[in-house]
Amino acid sequence: MPSFLTPAASPADDTGALEKAAAAVAAAQTALQTARRDLSAAIHAARHDGRSVQHIAARTGLDPFTVRNILAVTPARAPERPSDPPR
Repeated sequence: MPSFLTPAASPADDTGALEKAAAAVAAAQTALQTARRDLSAAIHAARHDGRSVQHIAARTGLDPFTVRNILAVTPARAPERPSDPPR
């Protein structure tokens, strides 16, 4: 049976670097989800206001195919928080 070496604890292990990095990734994922939801809402609003797909694509840096795909999906609502009043 192969034996696996366990690395000796180093001072860096006590700094919480792994936890900090994991928390940063979780925060970035949350921010990305919010940004995507906001972009989708803005694209839907621009289209509702009469902007062309080409115009929206040019303003957002997306290609028209991606804009059409976003428009094909019903905009997502922000998740409700427990403190939010019922709708």
